[in-house]
Parts: sequence; structure tokens; C-alpha cells
Amino acid sequence: MPITSHIDKAKDLTIFKVTGVLSFDIALPVVKAFYDGDPTMHVLWDLTDTTDVQFTSEEVLSIVRFKPRYEGKRDLGKTAFVAQKDVLFGLSRMFEIQSGIEEAPYPIMVFRSLYEAHQWLDES
Repeated sequence: MPITSHIDKAKDLTIFKVTGVLSFDIALPVVKAFYDGDPTMHVLWDLTDTTDVQFTSEEVLSIVRFKPRYEGKRDLGKTAFVAQKDVLFGLSRMFEIQSGIEEAPYPIMVFRSLYEAHQWLDES
């Protein structure tokens, strides 16, 4: 499976580790399952072992606009993406920017290192 998850209960954090190719058809069921359950406050998407992201612009918008179904479940939460490769970093930044335009109910930031992402997630 290209996406595995780990929950750090002490930090109220779910870490999604993506390996190989990430597509809309793979990501959407993971996002839905996360929000249909008992979501943690914070989320980290680790794309350091991702080889490619295959999303159309419409599919990115679909994920961003998923918010009406989960609004209120993570009001104080943050989502971080870690992408070291330039193309994945750029695509993640596009998602971050689109989330701001669509007024996502929590902050989203993209980082090049896991250390920086964890620092940001740990801030109050």
C-alpha cells in the first residue's frame, strides 16, 4: 500500500507516509477514512519517499473542498506536508495556496524537512 499511517497519541498527530506514486484514487479513500473516524488534531503527510503525484487540478480542488464534511472536527489542528523533491514541493505548495483560497478551516504548511514540520506542528 502506498500510504501507511501512524498515530502519535502524545502529540495528537497522524503521520501519513507515502511511498511510490500518489494518485487521487489512492489519497481520497485515506482522507475520507481519516475524517470519518476520530481524527487527530494534527496531520503530517510525509512525501519524502514519494516518486510522483498524479492529480489533476480538479482532483486537487476536490480534496480541498472536502472540508464541508469534516468542518469542526479539527478546529485547532494543523496539516504539514514534507516534500524534498522540487516537483513534489511545488505541487504541495499549490495545494497549500489553494487551501488558503478555499478557506480551509486549519493551517496548511509545506516543508522540506521532517524536523521543520514537527517544529511547526509542536508550536501552540
